[in-house]
Amino acid sequence: MRSPLSKIIASVFLACLLYGCSGVSSTAPIRYYLVDPIKYPKEQFKADRSLSIEIISLHIPQYLERFHIATRTSKSQLEFSEAHQWGENLRKNLLRTMSRNLSALLSTLDIGTPLNRSASLPDYRVQIHIEQFELESNQKVKLVARWQLSSKAQSKPLGVFNAELQGEETIKKGNYEQMVLVMRQLYGDLCERIAKTIITYES
Repeated sequence: MRSPLSKIIASVFLACLLYGCSGVSSTAPIRYYLVDPIKYPKEQFKADRSLSIEIISLHIPQYLERFHIATRTSKSQLEFSEAHQWGENLRKNLLRTMSRNLSALLSTLDIGTPLNRSASLPDYRVQIHIEQFELESNQKVKLVARWQLSSKAQSKPLGVFNAELQGEETIKKGNYEQMVLVMRQLYGDLCERIAKTIITYES
C-alpha cells in the first residue's frame, strides 16, 4: 500500500506532466495593426467640379491575405509573425483607407468601393493591383503597385500607371509599430499619385 506522501508526489507529477503536454505556455499577447488614412493638407488637388470616383477593385498577393504579418527574410523567403497580426483582412483595410485618402485628396465624399457602393455614375473608375507591400530583408518597407484609370467619357482605359516606393527608415528588427507607420506613409503616397493621375485628366 502506498503512503500518503507517495500519493501526493505521484499526483503532483501527473499534474505537471498533463500541463506540459497540453502545450500551455506563457507567451506574449498578440498585437493587432491597421494601415490608417493619412491626414493631408486641405484641398491637396482642387478640381473645378465635384468628382465621383469608383474604386472597382483592389487586389493584393495571396500571401498578404493572411492575418499574420508577412516580412521578407530574403528575396524569395517570407516569414509570418504569430504575435503581430492585422486587425482585419488587409485587402479590406487598404480598400477602405484608399477611399478615405482619395476623398480627402480630391475633396469629394462620392467615393464608391465594393464595400460601399455609390448611386452616382462615376466620373472615373480605378482598379488597383498591389504587387508587393511588406518589410524587405534590408529592413526597409517596399510598396509596388499599378493602377488602371478609366472615365465615363471614354470607352477605352485612359492608361495604366505604376509606382515603386520604398521607405527611407531602416526598421529595427521586431519593431512592427514602426513598420506599420512607414507602410501607412507609403500607402498615403500611393493614394496621392492616384489622385494626381485623376486630376491630370481634369485639366
